[in-house]
Amino acid sequence: MRMIATSVPAAAAMAVLAACNSSTSASPVVVCGPDNVATTDSDVVIVNEYEAAWYYASVDAIPVVFYDPSGASDPDAGTASSAAAASAVAAAVGTYFPNRCATASANGNVVTFVLTNCTGPLGLVATTGTVTATLTLQTNAVGVQLSGNHISANGATINLASSGTLTSSNGQKTLTANTQTTGTGPNGNSVAHTGMYTIVWTPGTGCATLNGTLNGSGDGGNVTSTQITNYVACTDKCPQSGSAVASFSGGGTVTLTFDGGTSAQCAASNGTSAALALQCP
Repeated sequence: MRMIATSVPAAAAMAVLAACNSSTSASPVVVCGPDNVATTDSDVVIVNEYEAAWYYASVDAIPVVFYDPSGASDPDAGTASSAAAASAVAAAVGTYFPNRCATASANGNVVTFVLTNCTGPLGLVATTGTVTATLTLQTNAVGVQLSGNHISANGATINLASSGTLTSSNGQKTLTANTQTTGTGPNGNSVAHTGMYTIVWTPGTGCATLNGTLNGSGDGGNVTSTQITNYVACTDKCPQSGSAVASFSGGGTVTLTFDGGTSAQCAASNGTSAALALQCP
């Protein structure tokens, strides 16, 4: 993606900054605000999806008896511990990263994943690197810290720095995360951000729904926040539904809408629109 440099009157410049323009050339240009807000926002959302996938792989295999109060009478409840949770996660690594592309080992309550060109849950593709998950059993919950440097995933390079809390209710699992992850998205944009989001999923479906607000980031610091709403990520699929609204310095918003296809629909606050290609599994 690249910006188009044009000379325009001051009155028209603001319209250009908030516009979504497309081109029929071999390399379409998508401009939704300064420093290409459309692709910046897409990168922030995609990297957040990858972070959610690593959370999913790090906690989904933990037996609910470890943290669900409804399982207190289960005979295994007395053996529940942070180390036992880590062992359960390490033993299940092949379920979430098939084709023997990943190994996982537990040392106390820390699980270390070593990934080599792995396809994983929630749309994770071509991921290589080392991710650690530190698990801590809490009252009716599991705390998890994710970390890892220079992890690659489908064109992105990510430095994981995130902590979350896993709970279970009515057959659904919910992870509430605080993130400070940095890196570069698949379109080449900075994705340094902070914020909070939730991941909700029903075990066995292979899909999860993300909602949250991420603050800051974007090359040049032009994206001030990204609001993710009902974004549904599934294994081996493009984003199934949801939206992401980016607000940027100088005023205006850019909205990306996902519908399961290989492109997101981009709409700027001045009424213009374009399609933005996605890198799907």
